[in-house]
Amino acid sequence: MKPVSCKLYSESVDFGRALGLAYEALVNTPHEFDSIAAWTKLSERVSQGVYMGDGLLLPHTRVPGLSAPLMAFVVAPEGFSGVTIPGRETAQFMCLLLSPAESATVHTQAIAEMARLILDKEWKAKALACRDDAEIAALF
Repeated sequence: MKPVSCKLYSESVDFGRALGLAYEALVNTPHEFDSIAAWTKLSERVSQGVYMGDGLLLPHTRVPGLSAPLMAFVVAPEGFSGVTIPGRETAQFMCLLLSPAESATVHTQAIAEMARLILDKEWKAKALACRDDAEIAALF
């Protein structure tokens, strides 16, 4: 799955700020959905915890009427601040995923694909070495 938005932060970035800007990028696509309802559901999901391990934050929700999954991918080599992470790990990646509510399979497949990438140490090293947004997008 190719993200509709990729962003690199060269310094540590506040999770809430990065999440809001990534969400705004998804809202500004041609895909129509109820952005207020989706943000409410996403906020509920975030409050439950979104750290998946291996440096990945995965805020996600299913959205009624969405025609296809939408993903924004963010890399912050210095890490995200303002988010609780268990242990001493540092979150350096965020994948914001909105999936059609009508297809649990599509949602699960998108999450599995992201997990596969994050577990690939070579891919992660390439992502952390990127110098700009375009280089991150090219990884997909």
